[in-house]
Amino acid sequence: MNFDKIIVESFNSLTTYRIINRKEGAKMRLTTSYKMKLTGDFEALKASLSIYRKALTYLIPIINNAWEDLSQYEFANQKYSQIEKWIHSTQNNRAQFDFDQQFPKLPSYLRRSAIATALGIVSSYRSNLANWEANPEGKAPKLQLIHYDYPAYYKGNLFKNFDPIRQTIELKVFKNGDWVFEQYRLKQSDCTYYKRYLTDKKQNVPILQKKGRRFYATFSYEEKTVLVPEESINKICAVDLGLETDATCSIMDKDGTVYARKFISFSTEHDRLHTQLGRIKRNQKRGSLHNKALWRKVSGISQDVADKTARAIFEFGKEHGVDVFVLEYLDFKGKKAVKRAHFWRYKRIYKILTQKAHQYGLRISRVNARYTSRLAFDGSGWSKRGREIAPDTPYSILQFTTGKFYNADLNASYNIGSRFFIRHILKTVTVTQRLALEAKVPQVAKRSTCTLSDLINLRSELAVLTTRTQA
Repeated sequence: MNFDKIIVESFNSLTTYRIINRKEGAKMRLTTSYKMKLTGDFEALKASLSIYRKALTYLIPIINNAWEDLSQYEFANQKYSQIEKWIHSTQNNRAQFDFDQQFPKLPSYLRRSAIATALGIVSSYRSNLANWEANPEGKAPKLQLIHYDYPAYYKGNLFKNFDPIRQTIELKVFKNGDWVFEQYRLKQSDCTYYKRYLTDKKQNVPILQKKGRRFYATFSYEEKTVLVPEESINKICAVDLGLETDATCSIMDKDGTVYARKFISFSTEHDRLHTQLGRIKRNQKRGSLHNKALWRKVSGISQDVADKTARAIFEFGKEHGVDVFVLEYLDFKGKKAVKRAHFWRYKRIYKILTQKAHQYGLRISRVNARYTSRLAFDGSGWSKRGREIAPDTPYSILQFTTGKFYNADLNASYNIGSRFFIRHILKTVTVTQRLALEAKVPQVAKRSTCTLSDLINLRSELAVLTTRTQA
């Protein structure tokens, strides 16, 4: 049995998937998070957060100076225990540092949370320093002492009495010179969402967070889901993420039949984006170089476009009962920057779509993106695009060698879905059968040249080969 772990981050959640069995319908443990707005004594929350961050700043140089001594311990728990002995006095232990005097009555779990965070910061710094010493290019990494981290509030010791009916929660905060439990109000909409969607999930401890002038308790929730077995995959949603069109989707089956197509484009949001960019440009001409508020609006709009695109893709695939969402593997590292792609959040689209698909037990996959738009889906070969056809031709238009005109993004979505099924077929047959199929359809041996016509030919040759084997 193979074990795997995949981590997907989204704007307000950390989603962790633990795959237990990949063949017979993967069983997964899915962890998501939800922020609940707090109303109450914010000064006490600010004081608590400030004390935690000061404790973190206090611990980082101690751990860094004693790194050689801590390296002899194999497990992290042993390191935590040793650091706690250095800074915290008990009946049987005398601390080497004045941590208890600097932070009197600090709750034990808040202290341990600071130890764990500081140990992670120093470990990362030491790793980066070792890499730089092995290859000293650029400036040497520096150990930052000030970090704007948020603590986890452990149940019983730091928070209790979470009541979505009365819309209250009790958190331990620093108030009037002591650590006491303080009651905070929750928003009615957050409690309604909890009762409707989260009651059947396992609730973990919250993380105290601050955004602007507001404070939130961010809870994580665990649930179990089972993915569609690989053997029963029949229908997919092939997605081409574009720059001019946000996404182009095609519903395909394993025979290469296309059942539905959809162009997803949020023109209103793009107009808003261009309006804000125009304002920034005009302000820069007048001498204003920062424009922080406008840049925040631009970032928010591009994020909103990515979120809406991911939801639209998911709804389209779910409507047609697909088993897998297939996208291109886009990697622009080391390549020349494309000006139009500056606000293209393709990674965010993939992450959000992955989270939504796995929540419903659906799979998500990526294929080789090379030449998906350039190679004609009918097998006629390399095509002309945009200005290669005529000076005023839009970039979204493709001309095949046969003279046929077609949409480039739609052509790419056909090839993306075909490459997934070709890979799926070649994985399920024996080595002898795979070599025989590659001899009949040589294009499938190279992932960057596969098209829809190659899938149809491969299915035909596979049927002939299966009939001969059975005979």
